[in-house]
Amino acid sequence: MPMKKRNKIKAYLIILAILIFSLQKVIPQEELLGAKELLKNISDNFRSTIKDYKAEIKWIQNDITQTGTLYFKNPQKMRINFTEPEGQVICTNGYELWVYIKTHRLLLHQNILEKEKVKNEEGKTETIISPILLNVVGLDKFLVDYSIQYHETKEKVFYKDNSKVYKFKLIRWRSSKNGFNTIFLTVQENGLIRKVEGITAAYRHIFLEIDNIEINKNVSELVFNYTPPPHCNTVENFIISQEGIK
Repeated sequence: MPMKKRNKIKAYLIILAILIFSLQKVIPQEELLGAKELLKNISDNFRSTIKDYKAEIKWIQNDITQTGTLYFKNPQKMRINFTEPEGQVICTNGYELWVYIKTHRLLLHQNILEKEKVKNEEGKTETIISPILLNVVGLDKFLVDYSIQYHETKEKVFYKDNSKVYKFKLIRWRSSKNGFNTIFLTVQENGLIRKVEGITAAYRHIFLEIDNIEINKNVSELVFNYTPPPHCNTVENFIISQEGIK
């Protein structure tokens, strides 16, 4: 696969990592004991509070800006309909992942659930199904790989629309050529991520801004039933691990 396409694919995987990490609910500031302890509680709070989620997103890398509408439904269904570039789509129904790059008429398709045959205590062979995508880019990966701290202050500060936010800084324990070595998170007072800045080993800065957030608006299941355009080039199972694309 040409290097230009590989770089674009890696960029979309970074988006997925950020979004899955950022679609979380944060507990009130009065209960904060430490930055890492706070993030450990995020997943449980999210599962019990957020049923679905809609927002406008802006992703900026160098001089390229991409915009779109994000839809999320628990558990782990997500779709981004891009307005710039128009017609581009990232969608997962929890079982499959599609990334459609319209400019190349390229469809990347990944089976998210992995089947593995193992022997149980009785010596019989069983098939176990596990989510390979969420294990790769989910919250646990950040908690294991990063040192987590508050950025600048533990106190809430004002954001651009006068909402109050918390700020976190994540630093990777060991530098990596793939993904982010440093991440800055701007978290709104009600627990929703508003801005993410990721810094790679090559000191490339990638920004993701999330605005006009609507929670629990009964997003339809049909949103995540993606039908790819006909006659596009398809690459099957393009990622199996975080190092699936070099």
